[in-house]
Amino acid sequence: MSSISSEHDIGAAEEVEEMEVTETQSRNYNYDDSSENKENEEMQEVNSPQLSCSSSNAKEDTLLQLVRNKRLRSKDICKDWIRHYGLSSEAALIKLMEFILEASGSQYKLPRDLKPPFNYMEILITATAQFGNKSAAYPLIMKTSDQFVQDICNFVEQLLQLLSATSIISDDCFLNTISDFLMVCSDSKVRPFRHTSTLIALKLMTLLNGLVAWEQTNLKEIWLQMFAKVFLARSNDVVEDIRHLCIAECGLWLDKYPESFVDLHQVQHLYQALQDSCLKVCEASLQALLRLYHNPRLRPVCLEQGIKFRMTLLGLTMSAECELGQMSIQLLIMFYRLTPQILDESMIQVIEQLVFAAHRGVAQAAADLIPFRYHCATTDKERIRVLVQFFIQFGQHEHAAYFVDAFYGCNDIILDWNSMLSMLLHPESMSSQEISVLIEIMTRAVKQAVTGEIPVGRYTKDLVRNPHPHAKKQASKILLPKLPTLLQQYRSCSQDLRNLLELPQYMNLLRTQFLEVLEPIKDIMFEQEDESVLQMGAKTLEHLYGMKDWFADHRKELLNNAVSNYKSAVNDWDQSKDNPGRLVVTLRLLSALYARFDLHDWQLAEQLLLTLKQVARNPTENSLPNEAIDLYLSVFYVALSWDLKRVQDLAIAGKDVAEECHALRNRLKDFLVVNFTLIQISTDAKVANNAFVYTCDLFVLFADALRKSCSPSIQALEYKSKQHEYELLEEYLQRYVFAGADAGAAIQLLEPEQFSMLQSKRRVLVSYLKLVFHNVMPMMRACVVYQYYEQYHPVFGDILRATMERSLAMNPTNFGMTVMHTCLLVYKRIRETYSNSVQAAASMEFAQLLRLANLLAELFHIKQLEVRQGILILHRAGIRFAAELTLDDPSAAPRDLLYLSVLQQFVPQLLAQDMLDVFNFLQFIDQTSLPSRADEWQPLLSYRNSLEIALRQSCRREDLNDIPSYTIE
Repeated sequence: MSSISSEHDIGAAEEVEEMEVTETQSRNYNYDDSSENKENEEMQEVNSPQLSCSSSNAKEDTLLQLVRNKRLRSKDICKDWIRHYGLSSEAALIKLMEFILEASGSQYKLPRDLKPPFNYMEILITATAQFGNKSAAYPLIMKTSDQFVQDICNFVEQLLQLLSATSIISDDCFLNTISDFLMVCSDSKVRPFRHTSTLIALKLMTLLNGLVAWEQTNLKEIWLQMFAKVFLARSNDVVEDIRHLCIAECGLWLDKYPESFVDLHQVQHLYQALQDSCLKVCEASLQALLRLYHNPRLRPVCLEQGIKFRMTLLGLTMSAECELGQMSIQLLIMFYRLTPQILDESMIQVIEQLVFAAHRGVAQAAADLIPFRYHCATTDKERIRVLVQFFIQFGQHEHAAYFVDAFYGCNDIILDWNSMLSMLLHPESMSSQEISVLIEIMTRAVKQAVTGEIPVGRYTKDLVRNPHPHAKKQASKILLPKLPTLLQQYRSCSQDLRNLLELPQYMNLLRTQFLEVLEPIKDIMFEQEDESVLQMGAKTLEHLYGMKDWFADHRKELLNNAVSNYKSAVNDWDQSKDNPGRLVVTLRLLSALYARFDLHDWQLAEQLLLTLKQVARNPTENSLPNEAIDLYLSVFYVALSWDLKRVQDLAIAGKDVAEECHALRNRLKDFLVVNFTLIQISTDAKVANNAFVYTCDLFVLFADALRKSCSPSIQALEYKSKQHEYELLEEYLQRYVFAGADAGAAIQLLEPEQFSMLQSKRRVLVSYLKLVFHNVMPMMRACVVYQYYEQYHPVFGDILRATMERSLAMNPTNFGMTVMHTCLLVYKRIRETYSNSVQAAASMEFAQLLRLANLLAELFHIKQLEVRQGILILHRAGIRFAAELTLDDPSAAPRDLLYLSVLQQFVPQLLAQDMLDVFNFLQFIDQTSLPSRADEWQPLLSYRNSLEIALRQSCRREDLNDIPSYTIE
């Protein structure tokens, strides 16, 4: 038995000399060096690998076990194997072949008396029967595969490095034997052999490229033979992971060793891989091509093939897998810089429009192409004009933030606020549309540079804020002095004014500059009628007044004037009832300011509530326009919110708030009565929707969270919503959000002209689901909404899924019952429609129910151990419902046995131990008197079979032996 000391680091020269000596020694090589002292031998016994050429030691560690042993050095294992090769090349090669077989999952031990030439096919056939794991899993696809692959590759690399210093690498035995064995294994029909041997063979080819001289004819022949029989064959393998290995390694060969055995024109294999159905293979190909482009020697070949595959690359730019799209765009733009003819105008437009894509990487990659449009522009202003015209051609107002984000951090043209300001101050050559777009781009650029916020809806790997250094200082220096001029110059356009009013929120103001900005904004607030302008102006005023308390009097005067105007308009309306225009205008301003400032001191609440109660009490006699009613709702909702905050602050300060809380509670009850009335009777969708939204929000604000207060008065403010109130809300949901719940209803909402309607319905739906999200309403009530999850998945799927995931995390058991009853709602409607279960099972509606169940089942894939009780209770409750016997005919199959077909969709979500529990629980269904019509019992058989199949594929398969088999006669 040999041993290698792990305590000494032998130098490179000594290693080479030692390897050569080993190679020429006779078979009676003494592995137990007598010159070593006893203490060193004891150390070796603990820390050194033990390889033997004999099979006498039954407990001998295999080569793979030694490689996986973290206490052993890979170098020591390799050196010991080489010593064995010097003693007996056949025995050492057998060890290495066993290593490949065991790495594949086979436990086969080759006979020690096996002599070359080896019959590789016979070895594989015998090894196939020796797999220790009876399941389909093998080491390369298990959870620990990353570390396993690393250990295998490290060993192969270490072995080749040491062998390259000896003549073994070029003898007629080692490489020929191992390469032949790997080629035979890689062609096996047994996937573990094929996968593992392909990995090792490709790694061996890579190492041969880097470690040996390319002039050696015999090595080149072996390499090319492996290229043909391993790479070319396996790059078209049916297994995605095997194809991925081939493409990734091919890219490495071309990148690191372009002068070696592989032909440079083999880059075509990388391009062909772009058409692979596996995203991982495409990604490996693109990554390799991007690296190869930077090699001057390979660039012409890449370009030549790129022209042939440009349509494939263009198709990948719009891939659902955004990383592929990003890399495809980068590659096409690189080629375009070299050869502009590679892309025609239509192709360029396809790529350019991706600046509006939701994925940030794709958008920023596409933005690199747009500067080619202004290659003729000679000044910064001309370049900015090109960007503006591009946005007008392809963009929309809502996409300006996306457009700016595509350039942010990549092209500083969007930060050239000096040029933009100059263009706005002297816009003679610009159209009104160009001016509006430029203001929008400038505002979005200032916001992102100061805050670093990524636009809502745009996603990337890491949503890290990245403010531009000194952006606030630069914006204040450049734009602030001219902001009053711009506000005056563009006050006729609401969109421009709203954007300009937003700018002070991202600036630093000196005391002397405050009045210069506040006065123009104050004038705008009392002149403008557009709600969006007023809301932005109020937000900016809140920001400015909050920065310093220098202008408290200015703030009070502005608010007082707004309230006075409103009261004057109310008096005029009460007297004449003729023209509500002035009342509506003052209500808009009041609503905008009340949302940002507490107007409690002006005692508006009682008068506002009185007006709303009159509207709800006598809707036919009401002469207020719907817009005024909507504004009254908005103002009073905000008033209640401010009042709640104020009494909570007073209670924390130790004040007595009993009287104020009592009055607030009464106002809350009266307002909810008004809202419920308007939800039922209002013919204006906006009024009814806002009444619905405010009701749901107030349920959340005045929920049981108030119990946490130390003040009994605050605790008494808790509003306990009632069942009939939930029913009223759900009735409106059915009537408005899910109206016309047929196959085409959801698709119609995706039409561009339906955008406003879609947003309105989503807002109402979100408000209702807040009650579930914040645990205000019983979770199971949401069944009425979840039953539409499949039908409305394209438009509401994100909202519903987020709510359900939250519910599942809060209480898996309750959520399991919620899912069960969701399916039950749909199931009962189907059963009422069809006379028997066989007809129901064949219906389109039942197929749709199964699709719903599949979607709901996906929710339980996350953290299965934590949510196991939810999926288990779902099955148990569903079985009990399905097993209820018909009283009229107890011998017949249970009427609702068909529901088991729905439960069957949730079987994959069960843990192995729970599958057995459900399987046993299922046995209580009485099958002693089965009818002659077996199709009525088919759902039970299918459900049981699916459980049994899942169990046989799990770690609890042996438990099935104790369970009796059931058959229908």
